[in-house]
Order: sequence, then structure tokens, then C-alpha cells
Amino acid sequence: MPLASAASAGPAMPLGGGNPGLSDGKLAQRPPSRDPVLGDLRIEVSSRDPAHKAERVGRAANLGLSSLTFPRPVPLFAPPAQRVLTLVGIDTWFWVPAASWRPVVRVVAAGSVVVTLVATPVALQLIPGDGSLLVSCPGPGLPWLVPGTRSPCSHTFQRASTAGRTGRFRGTVQSVWTIRWISSTGLSGVAGPVVVPAPVSLRVVEAHAVLGR
Repeated sequence: MPLASAASAGPAMPLGGGNPGLSDGKLAQRPPSRDPVLGDLRIEVSSRDPAHKAERVGRAANLGLSSLTFPRPVPLFAPPAQRVLTLVGIDTWFWVPAASWRPVVRVVAAGSVVVTLVATPVALQLIPGDGSLLVSCPGPGLPWLVPGTRSPCSHTFQRASTAGRTGRFRGTVQSVWTIRWISSTGLSGVAGPVVVPAPVSLRVVEAHAVLGR
């Protein structure tokens, strides 16, 4: 899923399009962000109502956006990749600790205008590195606990990585965030999505049954 990529934790605000009567417009208060995660993402604000103070809202919203710090995912796997292998033909689970899956909040003021931004993680994704399609699932994934259960955050490798030069598949686990913002003047909206990547290295081997006599 190609997408765009503190702060105290706080309750998530409902995701949505904000007030349908207020359309997003254009405001350029600062140069485009060069943050490696945010890229050139900006919050654009407009309103014909002077009470909405759109210019100040835009300034505060983009200042808050540029100051957000998104935690990078710390992925876990079953079978555990740190112990060398996962296997061809079985479900490889991936997840991140639930404690890291919480909203990030930033409150910024510009004069009498206050803007609150709430960044909420909405999906976890795996680019396996074996040439197959990206895997996306809602939430942080499930820790592996019980043999025979299934997880929406899993991938089945169809070939071993050992034939390659490094012997590993170089992939990426990434969290996807949506940012809801609301101002004290009544203007609100949604920015993003933002993708926060973490590289992973997976060694995938084939298991062969040995028949005894």
C-alpha cells in the first residue's frame, strides 16, 4: 500500500473527514517538511469565515505536524527470526508489542488559536522481501501463543532465502498512522496516512522430513 510515512499518549479521537461544510484549501506558512517519515506531507486549511482564523490554524497545525514523533515498529516473529529461521510453507506471524500501539498527541497554539493533533496507528504491514505482495492487517498483530491458531498478520514463504547472495530476505515491517486534527475555532480534518518503516532480515529455510526404519 503506497502511502505517505510527542507527545504524550492520550485517548484516540474518532477518525473522519472533519466538518463536511469546511473544505480543505491551501496554506503555505512553512517550507515543505523534509522529514524522512513525513516527507512533504502538510495540513492545508481554508475557510471564508473570519472567526475560523484559517491562517493561524494552518500555522499551528503544521507546526504540530512537524513536531510529531512516531515510534518505529519493533517487530516480533514466530518462528523467531532472531534464531535464524522461519520455514517455507508455514505461516510466519509478525506483530509489535501492544504497548507501542497507542495514539500520540500534540497540542500547539498560535496566538489565541489552539490545535490538537492525534496520530493513531491503524494498520501493520509486512513487505516480505521475497518478491510477493505487501501484507496488511488492522491493529498491531497477535503474539504467537497457541499452535494451530491463525493470525491476520502472517505470511507464508513459498521459497527459501538461502539461494540468494546474503541467504536472507531483506524486508520491511511498517506501521500506518492517520492524523486527526481539531482547532479551537471549529476547523478540523484528517491528514495522512503516514508510514513508519523498520527494516527486517529473514532467513527462510526448507524443512525435509527424515523417514526412519
